[in-house]
Amino acid sequence: MTQNDNITKQIFLEKLLKQDTKELGLNDLIQIQEKFNDPLILSVILHQLLEERKRTNEILKDLYEKYDSLQFSIKNSKEFSNLNQDQDTINILPEIDDKIISFIRANQKVDAEQVQEAFNYKGSNAASQRLNRLVKEGYLRKVQAGRKVYFIVK
Repeated sequence: MTQNDNITKQIFLEKLLKQDTKELGLNDLIQIQEKFNDPLILSVILHQLLEERKRTNEILKDLYEKYDSLQFSIKNSKEFSNLNQDQDTINILPEIDDKIISFIRANQKVDAEQVQEAFNYKGSNAASQRLNRLVKEGYLRKVQAGRKVYFIVK
């Protein structure tokens, strides 16, 4: 190998590896490169690379299984905690909702128009939305009788 070839390799390796050439040393890198010309060395390195890849894939597979298991556990614990939280939580309703529920208890059943008149809503839409929200939250039950929809306290 000529001096000119060594300089060309040195420039190429420095550009390719940047800081790593200083840690390894240029002569070490040149010796490694010369060993790569031997097919036996290349086959051993490729075999080791394939074995390492198999181990890495097994580790990743194990990590994915653990991750899925953790996600399942977290999902189940959230559902369980939500059930316990629903039993332990006391919800305080806004004053208007409390008054609406008291009004329905006193009358046993009401429709949106009655709530509109009693609580001075401008339209039955606003009263209906408020009543439907109370149904959704579980405070009221909706009962349809013909064209009228009545709300009763659960």
